[in-house]
Amino acid sequence: MKKRIKKIGSVLSTLLIVAELVIIAGIVICRIGGNTPSVFGYRMYVIVSPSMEPEISVGDMIISKEYEGQALSVGDVVTYLGREGEMAGKVITHKIVAIEGETIITQGVANREADPAITGDDVLAVMTYKTVVLSAVYRVISTGAGFIILIMLPLIVMIITEIVALMIQIKREGGEDDREERKEHEHESEDNA
Repeated sequence: MKKRIKKIGSVLSTLLIVAELVIIAGIVICRIGGNTPSVFGYRMYVIVSPSMEPEISVGDMIISKEYEGQALSVGDVVTYLGREGEMAGKVITHKIVAIEGETIITQGVANREADPAITGDDVLAVMTYKTVVLSAVYRVISTGAGFIILIMLPLIVMIITEIVALMIQIKREGGEDDREERKEHEHESEDNA
């Protein structure tokens, strides 16, 4: 029974370490490259401007399905790559306010004017929902202190725990080897006598 509990603890510890590493990798990729990785066709985007307030605030994290040509509707919130004016080359998340044939008109909820027209080729993803929990976690993690407290400290504790467990296991196995050697020496002594 104790072995089973230890095995389950070991598996859970390993899974936590892997989860921590995946989170760290995702955050590093987002911070350095500015590109969000796709997981099962979904991407996470962090809102960086107040143009969608009050519906979506600065720092909110949204989950969006990659756009693959599916039908879009007025009211959908899309993330697209701007191609004109000051939006050229920027990733923007705004609401569709009009669709005229192949032309899509978007606008930030807080903006007075619509964005330059785009097409489906510019659309990267369609928002499926805003995640309150991940938004809060991201806000905390994106600060230096939050990153250290929520990511680095638990990771260090897990690594130290794994190292200690490994050292204990090695020590136990070493002790078993010593016992076997003593038994062999005893048998050799008895045989020589």
